[in-house]
Amino acid sequence: MKGFLSVIFMVLAALPARGQVDVAHRRTLTIQTGFAVADSEEQPGGFGFYWFNENHYPWTNTALRVIFAGIFVDSEFSCFLPASPNIAIGFGGGGGLNIDSIVPYRDGERDSGQQFLGDNANLRVFINHTVTEVPVGDAGAIPLNVRGTYAVSGSFYREDSNTRNFTLPADFITQSLTAEIRFGGVEPGLLTRRGLEVYAALEANYRSGFEAFGPNGALFPAHSTYQRAFGDIALKLPVGTNTVFAKVSGGLGNNIDELSAYKLGGNLVNVEPFASTIHGYYTREIFAEDFYLVNLEFRVPICDARQLTGHLYADFAEAKQLDGASRDWHSFLGLGGGFSFRGPWQADLLLSYGYGFNALRNGDRGGHEVGFALEKQF
Repeated sequence: MKGFLSVIFMVLAALPARGQVDVAHRRTLTIQTGFAVADSEEQPGGFGFYWFNENHYPWTNTALRVIFAGIFVDSEFSCFLPASPNIAIGFGGGGGLNIDSIVPYRDGERDSGQQFLGDNANLRVFINHTVTEVPVGDAGAIPLNVRGTYAVSGSFYREDSNTRNFTLPADFITQSLTAEIRFGGVEPGLLTRRGLEVYAALEANYRSGFEAFGPNGALFPAHSTYQRAFGDIALKLPVGTNTVFAKVSGGLGNNIDELSAYKLGGNLVNVEPFASTIHGYYTREIFAEDFYLVNLEFRVPICDARQLTGHLYADFAEAKQLDGASRDWHSFLGLGGGFSFRGPWQADLLLSYGYGFNALRNGDRGGHEVGFALEKQF
């Protein structure tokens, strides 16, 4: 229970790094969690936060975004240049507990002796340019944004109650340069119905004071530098009263370890880069150096009462896992379903189930996970 309470308030630490300046009015409370069914070694995990976003606040031609998650807070302040209103410069920062915590799984079993807690604090500056906007009739226009970010973050590690015979990562400072380009965007929100996005990001990272860690201090090689490239193409489209969502994403890494790896698995939705969804697997079960992933969703209304809606999910991934020295490619297939409805206080709730076909569980294959999500717009 202690571990559950610590991670349920975990926010998407990298959320600001995955988006250009957001000028929409938002007051959103979001909570998500996932856990396995039946005999399981999964560590319950999830996140919850309150999201404040406002354009022309606190002054004209500025924008402020704040994410508050109890044990974590993050914010960005942007200023649009009067002579070039399509260009914004800004700064941001935040930090909190357990953001860099690691829960590793080996052959489907949680390796509690190698899990540990990680805290983080960061500062960044950025420049964002809306290059153009492509008209799409009555729907408005689709923007093309580019963004460059320089960030400095500190990572600090602690044992948890299960850690044993394990050399913790040394505390270190990371400097990061990130270049992003995004055409369009999928509306944020649990049950939004539209969006078109083409996104790509390149990042280079340098660690100061980093050393090998793990059992006997040699789980992975110590790399002071690592690089990652990520991209996705996504479409969310209303088809009559139904909604279709399709997304293809992938990532490449160089000098990757558990701390910098892509994390895949779980029933949580819309949570990249915290985790990439593969229904039926443990949340963040798969640590990948390289991967590609296809996510599909079909949503159909069931009845008007409480806006009851059915959801069908299908996910397929190929990932080069960080599995000790082997680092092999493996296939992952997840199918799922669920339903959403309008709950008390006009909050949207989503309950889901997923089955992971290739998940290794107690010597057999096949895993079950359920998820819960709540979202309230103010």
